[in-house]
Amino acid sequence: MAFRRKKILNSFDGKKNHFHLFGFLLILLFSGFAGHSQNIQEAKDQAYKGDREKARAICRAILAKDFDADVAVLMARTYAWDGKYDSTKIVISQVLKFYPTHWDALDCLSDVQFWEEKYRDAIESCNIALTKDAKDEHFLYKKAKILNAMGQYEQAARQLQTLLKSHPANAEARNKLSSIRADQRRNNIRLAYTYDTFEKNSNQDPWHLVALSYGRKTSLGSIIGRVNWAERFGSKGFQYELDGYPHISENNYAYLNAGYSNLSIFPKIRAGAEWYHSFPKAFEGSLGMRALYFTNSDIYMLTGTVGKYTGNYWFSFRTYVIPSSSGSSVSGSIQTRRYFADPEDYIGLKVGYGISPDDRGNGDGSSSYLTQQSQSVRVEYNHLFPGMWTTNVGISLSHQQFPAIGYVRNYSFDFGIGRFF
Repeated sequence: MAFRRKKILNSFDGKKNHFHLFGFLLILLFSGFAGHSQNIQEAKDQAYKGDREKARAICRAILAKDFDADVAVLMARTYAWDGKYDSTKIVISQVLKFYPTHWDALDCLSDVQFWEEKYRDAIESCNIALTKDAKDEHFLYKKAKILNAMGQYEQAARQLQTLLKSHPANAEARNKLSSIRADQRRNNIRLAYTYDTFEKNSNQDPWHLVALSYGRKTSLGSIIGRVNWAERFGSKGFQYELDGYPHISENNYAYLNAGYSNLSIFPKIRAGAEWYHSFPKAFEGSLGMRALYFTNSDIYMLTGTVGKYTGNYWFSFRTYVIPSSSGSSVSGSIQTRRYFADPEDYIGLKVGYGISPDDRGNGDGSSSYLTQQSQSVRVEYNHLFPGMWTTNVGISLSHQQFPAIGYVRNYSFDFGIGRFF
């Protein structure tokens, strides 16, 4: 029994030694990892501080012990920041030799190729990365930027549309797409038609409105000329308008409007001015005025908006106030849009109270219609087709007050087609 007990104790002592040895090896291993991580962090710190020579020296010391792709890419980045593109590509080539789809290596290489204006090589590097992940947000955006730099605007726009389908909340991509579309959309022509019909007991004939416009973007802002033709209340004729959107500064622009008509169902003269400002966190606000001159009276009103972009959605509230000694008249609307892969692709909903002076489809030849009661809801869809054609379809339902009739239900259908060139 004594011999057996001694044998067991010796066995446990042996196991204890093995545990001690294993623990010692773990300490050595983790201390090596810790030292390695500290060295990499030190190299990064020196690189970001601007001491890139010291950063490269640390990287070389690490790579002399063992090859580390991340360390090699960091060293290549320091060469790139110093404009030593050949050295960058030599180091990156070694990384890609072992890891052909290494994300950081391809990112660094495509940057250098872009800076050298070797755009086709940069696109090829992006394509290699996208073979690993076809929905990679970073490389889809980078490829679009390169295509845009090459002047291939339509391909760049399609690339951004692909990105936004997978990552619809990417505000940078959406802004870039808007910028590219703006460069493409220097000129546009648009034809729109609106048909209004009323419930039978109103004895109101259908209304018609046709609008033909031409717009052009200039270095000072956009300008739009428009001719409106209307038929309602037994009269028909034209109204001529000019809109301007002058650019003031990075976060400010204005809206200016002037119009004339010799037809009684339009104001004889209309004018408008509004200042828009972009606030932080995707908010936008505006303040302005409208003036409408009729044959026997004039109307002046104040207007303003508050808007907000959040993800794929845009929300806006607008109000109009007509000051009066007998009490101000107030109207307003709430509008929202859900954008898809392009700023010209959206579905919208608008709910309004009262009459809007910016609605050319309304009016009976006097200023009194602006103070009449009305409730309305409108749904619209706008789509951009290949070749820069756009269409817009809208349906509205309103409950509108007429002086001699009272409230009448009104159904409105509109369709528009446009072309950018």
